[in-house]
Formats: sequence, C-alpha cells, structure tokens
Amino acid sequence: MQQNRLVKNKLKLTLFSIFLISALFFPGMLKGESLSFGLRSAPPDLTVYLDGVKQRPVSAAAGVRNFNINGSGTLSFSAAGYISIEYSSAALPLRNGLLEIRLERDSEVLKRLGIYPTGIQPKSAFFTPDGRRVIVPLLGQRGIDVFRLEQSSDTSFLVFERRLFVPGSTAAGFVEAMIDERRREIWVSNMEENRVHIFNLDNLNFIRSVGTGGVFPKVITQSPDGTITTVSNWISRDISVFNSETKELLRRIPVGGTPRGMAFSPDGNLLYVAIFDEPLVAVVDMELNKVSSHFKFHEETGAARHILYRNGRLYVSDMYRGTVNILNASTGALLASRRLGPNVNTIALSPDGRYIFASSRGRNNPAGYTLPGPYFGAVFMLRAGNLSQAERVWGRNQPTGLAVSPNGRYIVFTNFLDANIELYLIMTNACLTP
Repeated sequence: MQQNRLVKNKLKLTLFSIFLISALFFPGMLKGESLSFGLRSAPPDLTVYLDGVKQRPVSAAAGVRNFNINGSGTLSFSAAGYISIEYSSAALPLRNGLLEIRLERDSEVLKRLGIYPTGIQPKSAFFTPDGRRVIVPLLGQRGIDVFRLEQSSDTSFLVFERRLFVPGSTAAGFVEAMIDERRREIWVSNMEENRVHIFNLDNLNFIRSVGTGGVFPKVITQSPDGTITTVSNWISRDISVFNSETKELLRRIPVGGTPRGMAFSPDGNLLYVAIFDEPLVAVVDMELNKVSSHFKFHEETGAARHILYRNGRLYVSDMYRGTVNILNASTGALLASRRLGPNVNTIALSPDGRYIFASSRGRNNPAGYTLPGPYFGAVFMLRAGNLSQAERVWGRNQPTGLAVSPNGRYIVFTNFLDANIELYLIMTNACLTP
C-alpha cells in the first residue's frame, strides 16, 4: 500500500517537473494557445514569422491568406526591400478576425510621416498655395476637413484644424476643390446639391453658394488669367462656366460624354476635358463655346479621369485601363503610356514638372466599390518624361485623393474606405534622374 503511494508521489513529481519545464520554455504549447486570422497585406506575399519560425497559410481566397498560429510569442511581418514590423501575438490589431498589415518601403525617395483620421469617404485632397493647409472634401459626410501642416525640429505632421460646413445644409457629397488665390477663395463642389460652395481662404469662413445648372458637379478649374471658372457636371454631361469675380453662371457647354477632369491651355483658349465613358479627351474651344475636336488615345474601352497640362503635353489617367498616358496637346498623339494597376485615379505633377504621382485604388470588391477589395491600392511616383517608375508606396483601402505640396517636399493621399489621409516626405537628397 505504502509502495503504491510512493509510486504515485513520484509520478506527481515527474508531471510537476514537466509542467515547470513546459511553462518556462513552451508557454504557448502548454496553454494550448492558438490564433487564427485572415491576413490582407501589402506586399501581398509578405512572410509571417512566429519567434523566427516561418508560418504558412492554411488557405487563401480573394486576397486574404488564412493562418492558424499554434503557440504565443512575437509575430513579425517582413518582405525584401521593406521595413519589418512586429506584434505580440496577444496584441494583434484584429478586426472581426481580419488582420491588415502594410509594410513601408525601405526607401530613400519617399518616407511616410504619419496617417491621420478624416471624415467618411475623403474624396480628394488639395494643398493651399502657401502649403500650410490641406483641404479634404468628404463624399460620405457633411463637410470639408481642413488640416494644418506643422513642423517640429525633426519632422513634419498634420494637425486637424476644423471641419467646414455650409450653413443651412445637411448634405454630404463634397467632391473636389479649387483654390482661387487671387480672390482668396476655396471653391468646393457638392454633387448632392448640384452646387459649388465658396469659403474664405484665410479665415475659412463660408462666403456663398452658387448653382451649377448641371447635375452632379465634380472637378473645378480656373483659366490661367483667373477670369472664368469651370465645373464639370457628371450626369448632365456638360461644363458650367462662371465669371470668377461675380460668380455669375455664364453658360453651359455640352461635351458629348461624361466629363471628369479638366485642364486649360496656357492661353486659356482651349479647355481639355477627360471623358469618363471612353479613353477620350474633348477639346473645348472657349471662344466658340463648343467641342472643336477629340483626342482618342486608345481604340478599346477606357475611362479618362484626371488630366493635367504641362509644357505642351497632356497627362491623362485612364481608370478602366489602369494607365497614365502622355498626349501631345496640339495633335493628341499618344507619346507614352504606362499601366500601374487597377483603377488609377488622381494624378498630380511635382511643381518642377519632373515627376508625376498617381493613385491606384486597387481591384474592386465584386460586391461593389464601396467595400474593400481583395488587395490594397498604391501610390506611384513616375518620371514625367517617360513614365518610368521612380518609387511606389502601398496605400490601404482605395487610395484616391492625391496632392503635392507647392514646395515639392510633401505628398498627401486619402484612403477612401479607411477614412484617413497619409503624409509623405519627398526626400530632397534622393538620387533621382528625370
């Protein structure tokens, strides 16, 4: 009987010793801990490690890789050419079982300085001419967010200043902005109200609203001499022309398609209009007030979205084809084209004209573009001469609005579905060639 008790005590002692050793060296295995999550990442093929041991997904679908992690410890996420990040397995930022990880490039060209929350669906972004503020119209919420660009001894960052409202209006649907520096005004289009709202550039106070006469106003641009301001109307397929000083609606010009971006020629005689139904630019003669010619830069399906003029060239984004294109502004001849990725949106030139930046929203969710797609979007930095790539940084869910600061030191872009804006420094010592 006593011998049986001794055997039992020895067994208990042995089990207790195993318990202590397991607790010391294999805490996750002892507790039977496991962690399951879906991973959306940028780059999409980054590697996951648990305490230095590579983890492999158990399945993958629609841009999400599913992991079952046995044990606890430090999870690291890494890829060649990117800065790795780490999380404790107990502190992963999971949301409904989904983990979204984006790595930053180990880059000497673009450096992320910060990411900042905005209102719902930040549609576009614009620096004020002094570079001290960023204007962010909200498509999914009433108002326009305004951020200040601040600097400390060693970095720069954005600070939310205020949200601009239109008195007496509860409408969302703010789309694009235009800065009239001569009159110290900010013009912002609202497609729900078919109006343009005007604010004071200096104190941000509301001034007045004007109806466009068209339906779903989008982009606003001003002639080089500042005398007229034009607004593209999406559904009514025309351009509203305003007297910039009096705000009088002078006329509406049909363009024969869905107008989006616009750009004036340097003399103001021509208005180049990106037609979203096709890979097409409508050239409007502003003296005759009609379309005088068309530049079709691809024979198949396309969707011209944003357009810029610089030194006799037109830079045009094609959202459907995912391309940035260079056209001869006189003849419409296609000089260069580069595919970046799905749903190329906004394009912006650096002040010196050497580089063009483009946001690629990423592939749409099959259930609709207002839901996150299978992959994150990206922002590209291209050499304006030939569209060769200088750099690319990953965004998150649908990078859309994009702007370059007037001094050429910063870019900002909005993540449309994530309700935030990101600030990047353009490294002045980058060894780049035009």
